[in-house]
Amino acid sequence: MSPAARAAAAAKAEAEKKAQAQAAEAAKAAKASAPKKAVRNFKDAPVPPFRSGRTSPAAQARAFLAASVGASALSAAQQQNDIALTSDEAKVVVQLEADRRALKDIKATDRKIEAKRLMLPVYKGWIDGVIAAGKAEQGPLDQVFTQLLAWTIDIGDYLAALPMLEHAMTFGLAMPAHFNRDPITFAIDQISEAAINHYELGLEADAFDAAVLPMLQDLVKDHDVDLHDEVEAKLFKALGRAILADANPDDAEDLRNRQQSALDAYMAAIAKHDRVGVKKDIEKLQRELKKSDPAPGNPEA
Repeated sequence: MSPAARAAAAAKAEAEKKAQAQAAEAAKAAKASAPKKAVRNFKDAPVPPFRSGRTSPAAQARAFLAASVGASALSAAQQQNDIALTSDEAKVVVQLEADRRALKDIKATDRKIEAKRLMLPVYKGWIDGVIAAGKAEQGPLDQVFTQLLAWTIDIGDYLAALPMLEHAMTFGLAMPAHFNRDPITFAIDQISEAAINHYELGLEADAFDAAVLPMLQDLVKDHDVDLHDEVEAKLFKALGRAILADANPDDAEDLRNRQQSALDAYMAAIAKHDRVGVKKDIEKLQRELKKSDPAPGNPEA
């Protein structure tokens, strides 16, 4: 390469180097003048309440309701935001959650029942208020009410349970998710079973308030309830047992009337479910009624 060509190449390289340096300087200046993106440090974030690890009453209420009625029963908004509760409602829900946890630690059924008996008075004012209001929100909180209805039945306070049951039926309240039954079916099944066991064990007749049984029948009739045959049969069987329990063997007319009424109840029971367990009772009552039949020529009857 001639001296002239070498000089031209060197000049060109120097020019390119200078152009690159100018471009880099321009880019640096543009970057420096651009608005800076805000950088948020964790220490700048607002401190949430209850940093000690506690959750708010509403959050506790939401957790309880999700566990009680099933997460699917709560809307996405309810699961992400606090449920609107009054202070009294929040106290009831939080108290019920605490009581449920306490019951899980008790193994014996009789001890669980006694624990519920001691717990329930705390909720009486709220329950009375719900019934007096005469309305329902058709929401998860309604199932807090039916959970307390179940406890009231569990402890055998059936007359206290009846207005709760009627409220639940009137407004179409559901039982908590784990029951898999509606309130009237649960109530009739539990109360009828308790009555049958009571009378078959030969316990004092007046220790069971038998008046609750026809009241349950009235609720079924008034609300036109379509009961499962087995459950209705059990109610008829319980009625038959209760009718005979107060019979006075020294009063022939009263005894006969009770035997006939009990027979009618047992016949209704077996018509609903032939394995309800009253066949021998029917046969026995038919024999006794036939024997006491005041037919002509039987002056002693």
